[in-house]
Amino acid sequence: MNTHHDSALMTVEALVPRRRRPLVAVLPFAGGQDDDSLRMLGTEAADLLRDLLAATPDIGSILISSDFLSRAPDHAPELICRQLRVGYLISGTCYRFGNATSVYVELADTRSWHVVWADFLKGNARELLDPAGKTMAGVLEGLRHALRHHHPAY
Repeated sequence: MNTHHDSALMTVEALVPRRRRPLVAVLPFAGGQDDDSLRMLGTEAADLLRDLLAATPDIGSILISSDFLSRAPDHAPELICRQLRVGYLISGTCYRFGNATSVYVELADTRSWHVVWADFLKGNARELLDPAGKTMAGVLEGLRHALRHHHPAY
C-alpha cells in the first residue's frame, strides 16, 4: 500500500468541493389580511416558486402542505426541516397595496433561523405569477445568489 499516494489523494479530495444541491422547503404564503383572494395568491405563488426551484438543476425543493400546517403546532416547520434535513425555508406573506398586491418573500437558513435574503414584490397577480416574467426571474436570481453565498457546498 502506497501511503504517500493515499494521503495525496485524500488531500486532493479534501480540496475539491463536493457540490450538493441545497434542499429548500417552501411554505404556503400567508394572506396579510383576512382575504380569500390573498390566500389563493399565496398558495399559487408558493406552488409556482417551488416548481421553478425544482426545475433549477442546482436546487432541490419541496412544498409543505398548507392543509397540514393549518392543523400543526407552531413549531412544525422547524421539526419538518430537521427531520428532512432541509437547509433553507422560504416563506412569504401577501398584502393589498392600493389596487395592487405586494408579496413579501424571505429565505431563512434553518441551522440558525436567520433570514439570509428577503424581497418585497409589487404588482398585480398576473405579473407576480408569471413564471417567465421579470418578477419571478428576479426572485429566482435573488434566491440563487443567497444560496451561493450561504450554502457551504453550493
